[in-house]
Amino acid sequence: MFFDLIRDLELLLSDITFTGINNIDANIIDKIYSISKQFEKIGMNHLKDLLIDLSDSIRVYKTDENKKENIKSVVNNISKIEFYIKNTLSYE
Repeated sequence: MFFDLIRDLELLLSDITFTGINNIDANIIDKIYSISKQFEKIGMNHLKDLLIDLSDSIRVYKTDENKKENIKSVVNNISKIEFYIKNTLSYE
């Protein structure tokens, strides 16, 4: 289950990265939230929190006027998740 969730998360992050932040819709945000709940169920609360931060930053980016600052937040959150995944997998 863990590796399936990681794979799903990596695919989702890849979609976000390659399709562009402007093409993210409510479905993607819902998927992020859904995956975060699944990580919470298996006790990976830090990753769940990182995913919640990502979905929140995407919402702010989509609704706020200051796109330049908000995109930095989205990118930072994606980077934190990628870093967490890589470090988690290196210890498994």
